[in-house]
Amino acid sequence: MFYVPKNAIHKKVSRRKFLELGGGSVASLGVGSLMVGLSTVISRTPVQAASSDDAKWRQYAGSKLVFMSENTPPSFAIREKIGDFYKLTGIEVEVITDGLPAVQQKVGIDLQSGNADFPISYVQDKPIGAPFADYYADMTPMIGDNTLPQDPEGYGADVFFEGFLDACGRFYDRDRLVALPYDAAVACTFYRQDIYEQNTKDFEAEYGYRMEYNENSTWKNVYDFAEFLKNKRAGGADVPYGYAQHHGSFAWTTQLDVQRMFFAHGQWLDWPIDDTLGSRTPPPSNWGDAQSVLLMQKFKEQADVCHPDNLANDTLGLNTVYQSGDIAMQVQYHEFAASCEDEKTSKAAGGLTAYAPCPKGEPSWIVNGGPAVNGTNCGVGGVGINGNASEDVQRAAYIFCVYATTGKLQHEVLTGLGGTPTRKSVMKMPGVAEARTRPSTMPNALTFDAVYDFGIKAPNFVLGPKVPEANEYYSIMASETQQCVAGQVTPEEACNNIKSQIDNLH
Repeated sequence: MFYVPKNAIHKKVSRRKFLELGGGSVASLGVGSLMVGLSTVISRTPVQAASSDDAKWRQYAGSKLVFMSENTPPSFAIREKIGDFYKLTGIEVEVITDGLPAVQQKVGIDLQSGNADFPISYVQDKPIGAPFADYYADMTPMIGDNTLPQDPEGYGADVFFEGFLDACGRFYDRDRLVALPYDAAVACTFYRQDIYEQNTKDFEAEYGYRMEYNENSTWKNVYDFAEFLKNKRAGGADVPYGYAQHHGSFAWTTQLDVQRMFFAHGQWLDWPIDDTLGSRTPPPSNWGDAQSVLLMQKFKEQADVCHPDNLANDTLGLNTVYQSGDIAMQVQYHEFAASCEDEKTSKAAGGLTAYAPCPKGEPSWIVNGGPAVNGTNCGVGGVGINGNASEDVQRAAYIFCVYATTGKLQHEVLTGLGGTPTRKSVMKMPGVAEARTRPSTMPNALTFDAVYDFGIKAPNFVLGPKVPEANEYYSIMASETQQCVAGQVTPEEACNNIKSQIDNLH
């Protein structure tokens, strides 16, 4: 979702060059082969249901596909192992990676233009899936096609972690499946347990309870921790700031940060819609109600005790601030643990960081009558197939999707670059159980208790909002929230401004 491995080499296609190359040009390359769009070549050998597994894997030998993906660990791992896929299938795959905003733009242009320059692409659940779901191919017929290779584990919701298949694969109805879970970034709390232990005596003298964090710690506790460390630092003590929010220029970053805190308090949702499937025609939003106004006030108060670069810190920047030792806590995505545990680059490594669930709602901040939960959200990235592509291109692309989402490959990514699995079977693979405690050879596994055993379980997990104008919503919400944090509008004004603008979107 967000983490870029060190020394990663990206192959990028500029927007201008992409538009120049686009258009689905067709040129004959010989008997049985056809070039389609941006480097895609298709070559087919017919197979039957009774054909061998090897024949099913190799029915498109001689073909070439292009995969556009975000710069995440699985994509770098796929590129490193693309030779293994070629040996298995005879299909060459060009893997192009870029930052999520650029992938969103390029894939969106391709899908909406009617082209298939990227027959395979990364389907980040809300920013790509919500607006473009209807342009992706339905995988359901291919999953049931016995002339195609299939993962022996299958593709049911039960083989993936709770909510993951719905998060990236289903939008607005259950009749279509547009992506398979490829990677995941689930929020949890990273905190410097050494800083907490060193300061708990002074904290307890002032606040009346110990400076400790666990699954029962609330957003009010997080505020107290941040206020205490900021004041102590202002008094000359050599301590980090206590907390920082996710803002920066990528609006989805801010939306996710706000969503966690708001959902924790009464399971507040942006719209009264199905949180799993979303809605193409959402009703008037919940923004502007008493719960949203109160929580926007609390979000602003929290910002006031945060790191001074609070408004500038996007997700990647915030993790850098944490690794540099400038903050003692961040709510971050679990794929970042690998970088935090790197002793060459992180001051938070070496057993100093503890991982726990997201903060729980503060009961006194709930006015809608709902429960206090550990509001946990995510970015589940899927791998999907361009619906504009021909049937044979889609079938060849599906073979790649099968390979890219196997438990075996996910295990290899976890043990290598530090990926985050989407299939439950990875938990039973060699070394994973042992890696969940220190010393760990798979640092991301240190988060698994907080994420897979707790955060994604009901009632804590929130998947939406899924609406066609999701990205426009993020921009509006981030702009108003950041203005509130900066003191340019009041919390009530921010909430009402969000409501008036997004109610007109659909």
